Amino acid sequence: MKPRLSSYSKLVVLALGLMGGLPVSAQEVAVPTPKPATSLDVQVPDVELVDQTGRAVKLWTDLVQGQTVAINFIFTRCKTICSPMTATVARVQKELGPQSNVRFISITLDVANDTPERMAKFAEPFKPGPGWSFLTGEPAKVKQALVALGGYVPDKEAHRPTVLVGNAVAGTWTRVDGLGSPSALLAAIREAQAASAGPSALGATAQADARAQDASAEKYFTNTELVDQHGKTHRFYEDLVRGRKVLINFAFTACKGACSPITKHLAQVQEKLGGRVGKDITMITLSVDPANDTPKSLGTFTKKMGVRPGWYFLTGARENITLVLKKLGGYVDDPDAHNTTLLIGDSATGMWVKSPAMAQVDNIVYAVEHLNDPR
Repeated sequence: MKPRLSSYSKLVVLALGLMGGLPVSAQEVAVPTPKPATSLDVQVPDVELVDQTGRAVKLWTDLVQGQTVAINFIFTRCKTICSPMTATVARVQKELGPQSNVRFISITLDVANDTPERMAKFAEPFKPGPGWSFLTGEPAKVKQALVALGGYVPDKEAHRPTVLVGNAVAGTWTRVDGLGSPSALLAAIREAQAASAGPSALGATAQADARAQDASAEKYFTNTELVDQHGKTHRFYEDLVRGRKVLINFAFTACKGACSPITKHLAQVQEKLGGRVGKDITMITLSVDPANDTPKSLGTFTKKMGVRPGWYFLTGARENITLVLKKLGGYVDDPDAHNTTLLIGDSATGMWVKSPAMAQVDNIVYAVEHLNDPR
């Protein structure tokens, strides 16, 4: 790879909620040169707020001090991101289990409307377990908390789906996309827990995290059998995704539009990544037209496009490939309307982004090589 990209090369990416199957909104994110990991500077005020049961609680003293916490910002009349984000957090709380000692905190952005009763009604469908507080209170105190935690916005409709994860003992704080993969949020929480753990606990925690992440990823992606351009059958997760970074796009051989230009462009990406493709990096193209895309037609297409080993063009039984396409957001009834974005991910870390498939080659390569850099 060439020397690192100039200061802030732009790449359009999306945090992709693969593990939760949630829709997200496009945003342009700068791809900077890597920096050492640093914790956010968060000072939690000890303001008195009110939870969904009507009980007065001190934010620092009662909820945050000495704990690992995950804090998000919602309001009950929200028609967009609040419910999906809360569902993601609920999945993570359930995954951690009742013995996790992690506190979950949701603070309203609409104190004028959100009474404790309304917060309780909003929370009810998500079945929050013990240790999850939905907070409202006096406007000035709620605003003080929101400002300190980075959740305040003048217009509540413009708020971001951010979850603030931290451990007050270790003083480590980070922000996670609340519409992204539940596994990414889970990993951030466990990292915060590990930061305050004694040295003897760290090895066991890391191993448990890896096992949990792998099991979650296998369950989501499935080991559905698909067939490549050489007629070889693969289990999707175990054979092609597990333990690797992956680049995934969608195409079909009879395409008269974007498929050929995109494939030729991604062939340049493959060349740039070099010998890593087929080892710790896998490239996957899923057919959106399995009725016509046979291994033979895919093989002819890949030869024409200069595809090298390590890049799998997959078809198979309609029900099999449909299942995988739906998991990845690539299913369409009409192949001509297929998705032309590129998914870049690492199932081991739960980090996934979307990029335009025709983004600059160097930008795509950079996104792959720095996928797991601290953000």
